Amino acid sequence: MNPTGLGIVHISLLPGFVCRTDQRVTDLSDIQQRLVAALVLSDRPLRRGDLAARLWPDAPPERAGARLRQTVWRLNQATAGGLLRASHTTITLTDHVEVDYRAAARLVAAVSGAVGAAGTAGAAAGPVGAAAAEDRLPQAWSLLRHPLLNDWDDDWLVPFQEKWRLQRVQTLERLAERLLQRRQHSAVLELADAATQADPLREGPRRIAVQSCLFVGEVADAHRRYRGYQELLSAELGVAPSGAIPQLLRQDRERQLALAAEF
Repeated sequence: MNPTGLGIVHISLLPGFVCRTDQRVTDLSDIQQRLVAALVLSDRPLRRGDLAARLWPDAPPERAGARLRQTVWRLNQATAGGLLRASHTTITLTDHVEVDYRAAARLVAAVSGAVGAAGTAGAAAGPVGAAAAEDRLPQAWSLLRHPLLNDWDDDWLVPFQEKWRLQRVQTLERLAERLLQRRQHSAVLELADAATQADPLREGPRRIAVQSCLFVGEVADAHRRYRGYQELLSAELGVAPSGAIPQLLRQDRERQLALAAEF
């Protein structure tokens, strides 16, 4: 329990900033939101000078420090002191703060580890890894489908946004690959399409979706998806896809012809 009596404070950064205390949304100013986001994205307490320079990069250090002190005071007023733990040199979040981004990052690591174990540890470990991945799938989907602070364009935030985009795309692709092995077509397409939405030029999710379509006999959809990817790469980069997807389509065509020849 939070000693202030507010209970758990919930911070959301996916896809936008929301602060809730006792199930009520707490209105914070733009700069207060950015201060909290900077603390969330740091894996350790931030030095006051570093935090002030990040939030007010164009202000002299003395003025930035004064603005930081004022913002911290107002933020403590807005949250009854239940959000920040500050010393003379550093600021961090209290232990009573829950953050969707941090939960998502832990989930990425857990799911990736489970899927990786299933792919490398052999048959004995495979079902365990698959079960772990599938148990986390609903929670993973609800978190991984969102970008990080999508409507913010602060320079200091860009590396965090890019890192999160890559992490969630890779995790969605790994989950889709695992479920492809289990022939769960609708889930495969949902995950692969989410990865494609986050990174339209990435080939892995496109290949997985095409392969899943071929597994269930949706040949026309497989070809449609490949043509769309071809056109996108040509328009955006002036290049063609690798030979991986055409090989899948060719192998499926040869299989169909071989089956037809048997009758």
